Amino acid sequence: MIRVYKFILFIYWSLITVLALIPAPQSEQLFIFSDKLLHFFSFMILLFLFDKAFDKPISLITLGLLFSYALFLEFIQSLTLTRTAEIYDLMADALGLLVYFIFAPKLKKRNKVL
Repeated sequence: MIRVYKFILFIYWSLITVLALIPAPQSEQLFIFSDKLLHFFSFMILLFLFDKAFDKPISLITLGLLFSYALFLEFIQSLTLTRTAEIYDLMADALGLLVYFIFAPKLKKRNKVL
């Protein structure tokens, strides 16, 4: 099953990268902060896939690497013509990572008890 998660992780990570860097038309958001929710859930799912793809528990190093990836994406977006780097996007990415990092171990322990 780990191989399946590694494959899904590779596809998902590639998809996030491509979607973050392709030219984006300036369109209306579905609702206020919908972009930030997308960032939050994208990085929470990314960390979930890391968690499932490897036998080791998530470390602060993994968290730091994924946050560095978020920084990298924002930096690269600042170099494009149709994208901008936004601190709130970065904060939403970090919050998604932190929420999973904090709550996933608690849910795992709870499921073992049940």
